[in-house]
Amino acid sequence: MYSDLNKFERKLGQFADKIEIIVFLEIGGKITSEEAYERIKELYKKLKKSHKKEINSSHSENESV
Repeated sequence: MYSDLNKFERKLGQFADKIEIIVFLEIGGKITSEEAYERIKELYKKLKKSHKKEINSSHSENESV
């Protein structure tokens, strides 16, 4: 499903999958809205960190060429 994508695009797809699960857990009453928010916030922080790492890696590769 994510094989033709770069590393960040794969992580973005996985992020979306995890968000979907969290939303369904909240809708189903398995977790509170606050817990869903905190989980999503944490996932977003990890995604943002990964994106910054990908950008820095890309810049490093371009400078060495």
